[in-house]
Amino acid sequence: MSFVSNFFSTFFEKWGFTLKQSRIRNQVIFTVILYIFLFKYCRVIMTILELRIGNTIADPLLALIPPMDFSPLTFSLTYIALVTFWLSNIIHPKSFIIGLQAYCFLIIMRTFTIFLVPLEPPLGMILLKDPVTIIFMSNTNGGYIVKDLFFSGHVSAISLFYFVSNNVYIKRFLLFLAISVAVLILIQHVHYTIDVVAAPFFAYLAYTLSVKLYNYLHEYDGNAIAD
Repeated sequence: MSFVSNFFSTFFEKWGFTLKQSRIRNQVIFTVILYIFLFKYCRVIMTILELRIGNTIADPLLALIPPMDFSPLTFSLTYIALVTFWLSNIIHPKSFIIGLQAYCFLIIMRTFTIFLVPLEPPLGMILLKDPVTIIFMSNTNGGYIVKDLFFSGHVSAISLFYFVSNNVYIKRFLLFLAISVAVLILIQHVHYTIDVVAAPFFAYLAYTLSVKLYNYLHEYDGNAIAD
């Protein structure tokens, strides 16, 4: 059996087993709806928060780095990480559901931290142009949002992919991508150093909360979700 046919066979077998159980199926449906709602909510809130006047932080590390534009490379590495996570975890319903719920927690936390910590972009910032993000999230003038700073969405997302994934080689690759994107973002002055440093900690917190939620919901039904 070829790799592709084996992949799809495993996908349908595991998800078929998982979704046959109504309680888990309802949980998956609710999680997807919640993600869509939060994605929309985040977009609306970010547009409003973009109008605020924030604070500028003195960042000694950024002061040592001449800003350079790495938008195409940062964009590419970010979506390579996303595709890697999807392909390696979609055949593992438990990990995938935990990952999606963890990302919901991450969206909520990031919205609150951006609200609580109003910041202006770092001095010398070069706009990070993401042709996908601009379709879904833009300011009132249709341009890029630049004040969604604390904490880094790119680094936290890739870090979350790292925590959720089980395969050791995938984890190493995702760790490499997370570090690479973090470095490129700092060189481009898109985020302050604290935004990047804090991102993995929030990602781990979101992952931990998602695992605790999974354990709570499935404390009595054993292997209800296929690994």
